[in-house]
Amino acid sequence: MADHYELLGVPRDAGTREIKSAFRLKAKRLHPDLARGADGEPAMRMLLDAYRTLLDPERRLAYDRSLRKRGSVAAGVPSFDYRKWLKERLEVPEYRAKLLVYDLLHDLEDEALELFESLDGLEEGRLERFFERSEAMDAEFCIAEEYEKRGRFVDAYRVYLSIFRKEREKPALGYFLDVVALRFRRLALEGLRAVLEDGPYLDILSEAAEAVPDDYDAAQLLRRKAELLLRLGSRSDAVAAIAEARRRYPRLAGLGALERKAASPLARSATA
Repeated sequence: MADHYELLGVPRDAGTREIKSAFRLKAKRLHPDLARGADGEPAMRMLLDAYRTLLDPERRLAYDRSLRKRGSVAAGVPSFDYRKWLKERLEVPEYRAKLLVYDLLHDLEDEALELFESLDGLEEGRLERFFERSEAMDAEFCIAEEYEKRGRFVDAYRVYLSIFRKEREKPALGYFLDVVALRFRRLALEGLRAVLEDGPYLDILSEAAEAVPDDYDAAQLLRRKAELLLRLGSRSDAVAAIAEARRRYPRLAGLGALERKAASPLARSATA
């Protein structure tokens, strides 16, 4: 009988977030659509069983009891404090990066953000140096989410940009890229609009439209840019943004109305 903790690669005291993250990473490798080997499907079923058992408090309690009966858990032996061990070595970027990920997985978000900011700009502190690329990018996604929760939308935006640039260099996120792109689009269209003046927001819309991997997302950002430019009276720039949105995703709703508005006498006179 496989040990659910070992199967997921999590410690006995793993929290909900750590279990979910571990499952997601393992599922990417074992899902039948990704792992076509003969053992892919049985392995995925075992992984799902482990995941569902450890997420359900009653099932997990019963499972832990069965482990103790089998002698899998040594009674009375002090557990190794991995976090304390890492904290004693924070002068080394590798251990700071590993503590950052540990804290993210154990609901210590404030501590994780502080560690992330201490690594910002340090080449030797890049997360992908110490973790698989997809795991490092997952950690960055969690950091971006935490920035959003705190209303630090510009900080979240910069982290998302970093993820997209890495994905463009070497794809690693697979199907999870759609989740990241959705969060980024909402941030760019809603969160950032609420905290930025028109000028900086226009710059971000242009940058974001170039960064997103999906043409539909890019076209939505360009449509918003055109709307703002028309409101500001910059007709020629708005026309260029509409044309680029049309090129990226021709069927995007609202582009025709914007084209008619840009061509109207009122729009022309506003830029005269």
